[in-house]
Amino acid sequence: MPIRDADDFAVFAGSEQMFFGLKDPFGLIRSEAESGLRQEVPDTELEVIKTFDEPKFLTLGRKTDDGQRMIVTHFGFAVRAQLYVRYAAGTKHEVIDAALTFLFANVDRPGSQKLRTFFDLHADATARFTDDTFRERFLAFKAETD
Repeated sequence: MPIRDADDFAVFAGSEQMFFGLKDPFGLIRSEAESGLRQEVPDTELEVIKTFDEPKFLTLGRKTDDGQRMIVTHFGFAVRAQLYVRYAAGTKHEVIDAALTFLFANVDRPGSQKLRTFFDLHADATARFTDDTFRERFLAFKAETD
């Protein structure tokens, strides 16, 4: 899903290398966020997404056989955002405070990659946007996918 002109992903400036080969990370964020919202309210349209605060990143890897390089096997990121949405056939609008977490596994094994997302909304956004919560989710996902 293409991003929109009004979308703001500036908090990731200078950190693009942390997306480890994702072709369209901002489109992925937008698409997954809208899909998650539609699971709750099917006609939700994500009009604008504006990220803020310092994003969080975690990465795991394994050494190559020669021990000289590291190959990324798992990575994740979390970011705070305001989601501007429309629903109820476009008659209602809302700005939702969110913490969006994206976890990737088996990125070194084509065809075996996995993605898990967490969308913490409203009061949960602030409460769950912590280093501890991010790390716990990341390690639990790694354990599931090993």
